[in-house]
Amino acid sequence: MEDFSEIGAIWRGETRRALKSGRVLVLLILFLLFVGLALTVVGFLNHQLNAKFDQQMSMAGADMSQAKEQLAAGKKQFLQTFVTEDEAMLDSLAAIPIVLLVVFKLTLRFLPLFIALMGFDQLAGEVGPKSVRYLVVRVKRSSIILGKLLSQVTLFALLMSVCTVMMVLVARVLNTDFAAADVALWTGKLIISSMVLALAYLSLTALFSAVVKQGGISLVLNVIALFVIWFIALIGGAVRFPGEEAAQGTLAMLKAESAMAYLRYASVWHFGDDLLHPHWGRFLTAALVHVGFGLVFLGLAQVALRRRDL
Repeated sequence: MEDFSEIGAIWRGETRRALKSGRVLVLLILFLLFVGLALTVVGFLNHQLNAKFDQQMSMAGADMSQAKEQLAAGKKQFLQTFVTEDEAMLDSLAAIPIVLLVVFKLTLRFLPLFIALMGFDQLAGEVGPKSVRYLVVRVKRSSIILGKLLSQVTLFALLMSVCTVMMVLVARVLNTDFAAADVALWTGKLIISSMVLALAYLSLTALFSAVVKQGGISLVLNVIALFVIWFIALIGGAVRFPGEEAAQGTLAMLKAESAMAYLRYASVWHFGDDLLHPHWGRFLTAALVHVGFGLVFLGLAQVALRRRDL
């Protein structure tokens, strides 16, 4: 119970300090502006396409039900070409507006970098000037790391909840066929998937913040690690597994077969898409991978901080 009390005290103090910090507030506002800009651009294009489609259908006097089926087929073909070839995933993603999917995917691409910018000095900012000494004589070092991590999780959860609600509401306004039940379902699903994805990167940021004394060096190392993670996933995804078949008309047809495809499993980034998979087995596997990577990074951060001369 004492450990939980220590973690809770650090969590409350760090959260209050972060909310009062000008840098953190500026980052939060900038991220909201980024999401708002993406919603404006993609939403405008979505609105224009919908208006053009309705105009063409009314001029041609076409059967709207048949036209909607053709539009759904075209949407599914787009998803199969640029997003995934998994049939279950295609059917699931086809049920949500393109504007919501595009903006959410775009947001997730920048989340690891935003997390690095938000928390790179959570430990390094106190280890360098030795102010962390006032904490280590009162609480366990493990409690310091977990309390600060929990504070970062809290801030991130609030931010992503606001951003996701914004995305879903805009998608609902632009697409009246986006049913209320689907709105509620996908709001929860997108928030949960983004939080699970963030766990690994929040822990990675905590690791580099615990390893070095200077916040600037922590940020540089963190960004380098992110590019390594992305690059490994890119190399592994740029080729097909030996003997793997690809559907006609998809980007996979352009990929060569190579054993380097197995490299993708070494990168947590590869498992991000499965966090939206409709099958619980695939979702839980991806979630456990992210949690596993997060625990490894967090464990290394604990070891690094314990061995430091503070």
